[in-house]
Amino acid sequence: MGKLVIISGPSGSGKTTVCKLLEKDQHVKKSVSVTTRPPRHNEKHGESYYFVSTPEFEEMIQRNELAEYATYCGYYYGTPIKALKETLRNEILYLLEIEVQGAIQIKEKFPEAISIFLLPPDKKTLGHRLIQRNTNKEEDMALRLRSAEKELEYKDKYDYRVVNDDLEVTVNTIRKILNLV
Repeated sequence: MGKLVIISGPSGSGKTTVCKLLEKDQHVKKSVSVTTRPPRHNEKHGESYYFVSTPEFEEMIQRNELAEYATYCGYYYGTPIKALKETLRNEILYLLEIEVQGAIQIKEKFPEAISIFLLPPDKKTLGHRLIQRNTNKEEDMALRLRSAEKELEYKDKYDYRVVNDDLEVTVNTIRKILNLV
C-alpha cells in the first residue's frame, strides 16, 4: 500500500524544487494539481498543473473529483482524487505539494498521511526568493507575502517542520523522514 506525503509551506519556501528532487526516487510520484491560475512561462499543462477555467474547476467540485481544494491568492487549486487513489494501491510515496487549507482537508480524509511543512530561513529570504523567481506581478507578490504570514501560523499542525536553508540538507532530511535512505 502506498503512502501520502503532504509538502506545504509558503510561496517561495522551495516546495516545487524539493518535490522535483524527491521525485527522482523511483518510489516517489508527485501529484499534479488542478488550478485556475494562468500558467507561468516555464509551466506545462499536465506536468506542472492541469490548468482549467473556473467553471471547469467548479464542475469538478460538483462531481466530487477532488480529494481537496482551496482558493489561494484568488485562484482555485485542488488534488484530483482518481490519481491519488490509483497511486495508493501501489507501493509508492505520493507527494502532494499543497497549501495549508488543502493539507488540513487531506489529513481529515487520510489521517495516516505524512505532513511536512517547509519553512524559509526567515522572512527576508522568503521575500528575496519571490523576487528572484521573477514570475509574479508586484501586487501578486505582496499578496503571497501576506498569505505566507498566515500560512506560517499552521506549521505546528504538521507532523514535521523542515527549514529550507540548504537545499541538499533539506532534501536529505525529508528523505530520512520518508525512509528513502
